[in-house]
Amino acid sequence: MGGAFRMENGSQNGMRTNHDRDTWTNGVNGDVVKHEISPDNGKGLAAIPDNPSFANGGAGTPMDVDSDFLHGGWGGGPVSTSINDLPDEIQHITAEIMPLSVVLMRLAQWTHVSLQDQVGLLASKPPPQNMANGNANYSPTSAEDASPESLDKKQTLLTWAMDIHTRWTKLLVITEWSKRSEHVGRLIDMRNHLKMSLERYDFLFWDLVKVKNDLRWAKVASPDLKTALEVLSSGEASWMPELGFIAPPPISLEERESWMDNINTLLSVRLSFDEHERLPLQFRDYTVGSGRVTFTVKDEFEVDLTIGDEDFEKQFWFIDFRFGFGPAPVEISERVQQFLEHKVNLVLGNEGLAGCYRYLHEFVLTQKIGEFRRQAVELSMGRWIDAIKVERLNRALAIQYWLNRPHSQGSKSWIIIGVYSGNGSNRPKDPKTASWLQLRWFRDNKEVKDFDIPWDLGAISVEALLTTVIARHIEFLLTAIYKKLAIKPRFARRQASMALQISKDEPLNSSLTLQLFDDENATLRIDPVTGSFTLFPQCYTILDGQHRLNSSPSPADDGPVALEQLRWNYTLKDFNSRAKSLGWTTMRPLIPSDDLKSIVYSGTATPTMREPYNPVWLRKAGWSPQWYLMLSLSLGGDQWWLVELSGQKPGLLTGRLKTFIKMPMSSSQLSLSDTFFQNLAVYATGMISQLTDLRELHSKKMAHTARESTSYNLFSQVKIPTLYVRLSDMLRSRTDSAREPPTPWARDFIPINFKGIQNTADTQDAAPSMPRRDARVKIIAEARLAVTNREKFQFLKGNVDHDVVYNPRIGQFSLRLRADMGTPVVSLLSTRIQALERLVDFVQAISKAGKNAVPESVTLREVVFTYCSSPPQTSPQPPMGGTSAQQQQSLPPRAWRVRLDLAKEKDQQVSVALERGNPHLRVLDFLTVLANSPNFESLPLCLLFTLPLYRGLEKVVKTHGSPLFRTTRGLVRSSLGTPGSLRQLNIELQAAKRKGKTMWHAFRSSGGGGGIGARDRNDEFDKVLQQRVWSARDIGFKGLVTSAAADPERGIEALLDLIDESVRSLVGTPMPPAPPIHQQTQVHGGHEAVAATATATASAPLSQANMAGNWLLQQQHQQQQQQQQQQQQQQQRQSLAQANAQHHQQQQQHHQRAGGNGGGGSLPGANSNAPLILD
Repeated sequence: MGGAFRMENGSQNGMRTNHDRDTWTNGVNGDVVKHEISPDNGKGLAAIPDNPSFANGGAGTPMDVDSDFLHGGWGGGPVSTSINDLPDEIQHITAEIMPLSVVLMRLAQWTHVSLQDQVGLLASKPPPQNMANGNANYSPTSAEDASPESLDKKQTLLTWAMDIHTRWTKLLVITEWSKRSEHVGRLIDMRNHLKMSLERYDFLFWDLVKVKNDLRWAKVASPDLKTALEVLSSGEASWMPELGFIAPPPISLEERESWMDNINTLLSVRLSFDEHERLPLQFRDYTVGSGRVTFTVKDEFEVDLTIGDEDFEKQFWFIDFRFGFGPAPVEISERVQQFLEHKVNLVLGNEGLAGCYRYLHEFVLTQKIGEFRRQAVELSMGRWIDAIKVERLNRALAIQYWLNRPHSQGSKSWIIIGVYSGNGSNRPKDPKTASWLQLRWFRDNKEVKDFDIPWDLGAISVEALLTTVIARHIEFLLTAIYKKLAIKPRFARRQASMALQISKDEPLNSSLTLQLFDDENATLRIDPVTGSFTLFPQCYTILDGQHRLNSSPSPADDGPVALEQLRWNYTLKDFNSRAKSLGWTTMRPLIPSDDLKSIVYSGTATPTMREPYNPVWLRKAGWSPQWYLMLSLSLGGDQWWLVELSGQKPGLLTGRLKTFIKMPMSSSQLSLSDTFFQNLAVYATGMISQLTDLRELHSKKMAHTARESTSYNLFSQVKIPTLYVRLSDMLRSRTDSAREPPTPWARDFIPINFKGIQNTADTQDAAPSMPRRDARVKIIAEARLAVTNREKFQFLKGNVDHDVVYNPRIGQFSLRLRADMGTPVVSLLSTRIQALERLVDFVQAISKAGKNAVPESVTLREVVFTYCSSPPQTSPQPPMGGTSAQQQQSLPPRAWRVRLDLAKEKDQQVSVALERGNPHLRVLDFLTVLANSPNFESLPLCLLFTLPLYRGLEKVVKTHGSPLFRTTRGLVRSSLGTPGSLRQLNIELQAAKRKGKTMWHAFRSSGGGGGIGARDRNDEFDKVLQQRVWSARDIGFKGLVTSAAADPERGIEALLDLIDESVRSLVGTPMPPAPPIHQQTQVHGGHEAVAATATATASAPLSQANMAGNWLLQQQHQQQQQQQQQQQQQQQRQSLAQANAQHHQQQQQHHQRAGGNGGGGSLPGANSNAPLILD
């Protein structure tokens, strides 16, 4: 051999490597190589010989002779000492020997443990029989205890001791030998080297024999030069014998064609008549030509046969063979050709054409199995590496696919391609039955019985077959997941879309697409090579769901749950990323799982329909802290819930479940767009607002109902019902039992439509650096009131207030209500309706006042209107019996503006504001009380009716140049001069009905209390009044002997001017003598002063001051709504009859005091405060 293998290892476990580099030689010519002594490892020391020239094998051993021969012969020539000339080092097999110290330590440990086991074993054995019976004083009679128990213990102990002794004896021998370990190790290495050399020699010998045998085919005989020279020179060899063969005559072309036609005819006749019944079915397709018959078996082979005799009993003969499938060699090799020719001819001679078909058919099937295996092996080493495993069976082939798929660990899938004969073990073999290739499919350790997998045996392709089988397997997995999902309520109710696409041939085209939400979909595919699940689109959440599917032991069963978990994770991730920017916050579940189940499963009929769910808790910024929105994602259907919690503590998010409401939304509406979250906030807030309103209505026991309606402010899929309340319930608080219920001015049913929400942010009132508080959510709702009579509101145009609009075309009020979340809208609506009711009453009162009251601005906060009277008309001639007043052209009446401030709280009064110079300023307190009384509708009528009166009194005051009126506790008094020091005249003005028309009745009231000014019959005032006033007649007033009646618009001012003028005529006349008892004289400034005082005092209690206004209101109601207000008219008539009776009684008393129809007499001074009653 040219060299030796080095087997040296770096770790020697304390043994010498036999690389003697000190005084030991390597067995070659006694060369000495330096060697460093290895450290002592606790082994026995071997004796080292003193002779430094000790060689392997001893002195003069054959090894030295061989060494001398190798180095130059037997002589003692010079020997090269170069290290390159040394032979290779022998192999050392003692390198891995365990150190003796380790053997000693382990045997000692084993002996100790074994001794403990023996002690325990002996202790567990039963004691002798006598001691077991309780004889404690038992003592054996003999020297040794020969009981069976004791003998058994002794036997066990002795056996153990002998085994231990044997082990330690062997170790002792090894220890003794270890003292010579160096020599022993060297001897072992030499023995192993000699054994390997002998084996190598035997191997080389037989290798040479094999080479010699192989060269026999290459051996060329020595050339026969003598024969060659003779043949080349003479053309013949004399020594070769003459066989005497007669050469056949040459065959012409015509004869050859004739023979071919003859053979073709014989073949056709034989196959048509003689072999027709015996011809195999597969050989029915044949052609005859060129002296041969070609049998064609589709997708298998073609064989050419011929005949060698005209006798039909003779056999056919094989000519050629060709494969009929691919891939296959176009031409078979010569060796295979010879083999087939030999075999087929034998079969044709024994079994005929049927046997020929069977043999060639089986041969082709075997070749097809081989082709399948060849292609499978190529795939396993190419693109499908580590994905398939090929195993050759007996005329069959097994191909396992998805070898390392991540899911379904422990289950395997494979196909088997084998030859199936069709004959069972219990059935006899049918010679007419031909075998065929059969495909068996085992899917997840189970054989699939019924499957339809097309495979082309004419064009063999293992990859196409695997692709088709895997496509069916992928179809099975995806279809199983699809069927399990399709029966779930979420997909059965079409709340989400799901599409299954299956390709029978290309597995990459098979996919299962599921809707996550809105237009977000997840597509599930299976890799055909590795069998792993793949989800698209790729993201972190999708990859996590993909890993869950690939980790499942049974994806067909666990796939739906894994995909649903994927959808929850994907939805939660997107909610966290997108909803937060729109004011939504996701949070963990805030209630225990049992309460959560009671919410989600509240609408489930049976427990079997309950599907696992995953909750998503949301909360909108600005909501009340007890309200939350929960989305439960489940295969049973996605559900939205409004959840109200109670008992929440500050700093803690958890609480107790109070209320939960299912929102009519489906998962098809789930989206992550900004519009969706905005509409979701609007819709959820609307439901919270409606629930708050329903609670308020229920607590106040107010009738209500709800109806579905279309709201264009929300997305079309979700509708918030319209809440209907009654107007009468809203106005219940204003209805007084002492007052008749008001006439309805609008329809009783009021719809409340939710319109949306508004986010408002409050800033701190402190420094600007203070942080801004969270935006609060305000609820916006709309209520509509349809009026019953549009003509009453014809002067209302557009906005009645900033959130109240009146549409005169359809006669409808639209109230836009804004309330904080958690505040009932119906409470705000009740307040607005009451304010609107008050406004309507004022508007109706202004409209009933006639054309002299004109509204300028009508809103819920303020009502501004003007009022004026008809221009006074002066008489062209002086009145009868008195001096005529100054005739002047009447100026147009001035319109006075009244401002009613209605923007007050419920517990505050309506304020009345008048212009400067308005005659009614002196009775402003009275007007304010009237505006806040239940009879506030009479305020415009009262202003119009009393305007000429107060205008005339104001004129009298301006004429005298001193205050005439002063108000005290609702009394309006007028005085001229110094009361008590002048003569006084008290004139009482009272509204009374005369000839169907309300008139001012002026008469002198009876004085009381005596003193100066006390009235006397026929005093100077009676005389002047009788002469100039009571007997006068002018436009607008008429004297009535002892009194006068004046028109409230045209005559009252003229009457007051006439009275004032008549009384002023007494100025400068001496005061008549007073009666003896009551006469008094009063001197002012050294002379007697006589003054005429006209005092008109108005005491206006609420019950009396409105009688005239109510009467006028009754007159107009009689004309407009005579049929509808019969009961009210009857009550007004009774009230008027009582007032007339009282007035008539006062007239009779007045006439009795005055002495009939204005008789004269002394006029005592009057100092009475008679009220001016506006009746």
